[in-house]
Amino acid sequence: MSLIDTIQQQLGPEQIQQISQHLGVDPATVTNAIQAALPMIVGGMAHTAQQPGGAAAIQGAADAHAGGGILGSLGNLGGLGGMLSAATGGGGGLLGSILGQHTDTVQNGVQTASGLDPAKVKMLLMILAPIVMAAIAKHAAAQPSTGGGIGGMLQQAAAAAQNSAGGSSSIGGVLSQIFGKH
Repeated sequence: MSLIDTIQQQLGPEQIQQISQHLGVDPATVTNAIQAALPMIVGGMAHTAQQPGGAAAIQGAADAHAGGGILGSLGNLGGLGGMLSAATGGGGGLLGSILGQHTDTVQNGVQTASGLDPAKVKMLLMILAPIVMAAIAKHAAAQPSTGGGIGGMLQQAAAAAQNSAGGSSSIGGVLSQIFGKH
């Protein structure tokens, strides 16, 4: 199972509905935005992991979310509500630490792919960041080490996302932008 599949498994209809209510948009739009955002987030993280200290920062964030508390709390509105409040109050610090210089690129890409306004895209990404980190921790624990650590795992996931995004010019374009910047 791919990393993106692991993440998507954590976002069932109930969680999509809660996120859509919070953002004030329909569930189909949220689903499309998430499908665009996940490969972009993973791609941005893969590039960040290649930078000095990047892999350690991502590993630390994944370890902090490894308990599955966020994933478990998504099952009820109170848990998601608390997470949403934390996301809005947190200013996207986690997002910035895992995407680095690609935060704006990913936000613009998700906005283009989904049609959401910039504020809703930023909120969606802040909601997804801890979910992605918890899923990375879960995925890393379930998969045997390939020797590349978290950076290698993210590189594989980003390459798979880029290959599968061939039909989507917005996702493929954002991933090309991310990997074109060094």
